[in-house]
Amino acid sequence: MKFLDEYRDGALAQKLAAEIHRITTKPWTIMEVCGGQTHAIVKFGIDELLPKEIRLIHGPGCPVCVTPLEMIDKALDFPAQWDPKLGIHVT
Repeated sequence: MKFLDEYRDGALAQKLAAEIHRITTKPWTIMEVCGGQTHAIVKFGIDELLPKEIRLIHGPGCPVCVTPLEMIDKALDFPAQWDPKLGIHVT
């Protein structure tokens, strides 16, 4: 895969972590919105690389990740339920 080595460069990751430590001068609270972000941050130990001044909050999840498929199916069917004669949605 093209660029795969760049994403798995431990020395570069350590260098970036050191720079984040250097420039962090005040507390920060950052919320990851997507569950995929949270999963990757924890899986690859990124949370352990960050300075103690950076606090991560796991967010609610993005709508795509947290919405049940049944609700998405209902939303997709919603336009088909419109009755133009009545001017309402018919379920």
